[in-house]
Amino acid sequence: MQYADYCAALRATHPQLAGEFARFGGIRDVLAWMQRRDLCRTAVDMVGQDEFHYDFLIQLPADGGWLVFGVT
Repeated sequence: MQYADYCAALRATHPQLAGEFARFGGIRDVLAWMQRRDLCRTAVDMVGQDEFHYDFLIQLPADGGWLVFGVT
């Protein structure tokens, strides 16, 4: 799947987030979004997949759910 496909799937349950995330072009956009949403103090984690890919996880304080962004 491509990034646009993941955003389309997210639209079914979280249309507002999908609309915002569809414009992201990289981790810089994710970090800027976190600042705009005042999420700079929330829990984050990084999980290495291999030497070139990792998952960047952000815990949402409102419901305790996690957002996951695959980063290359």
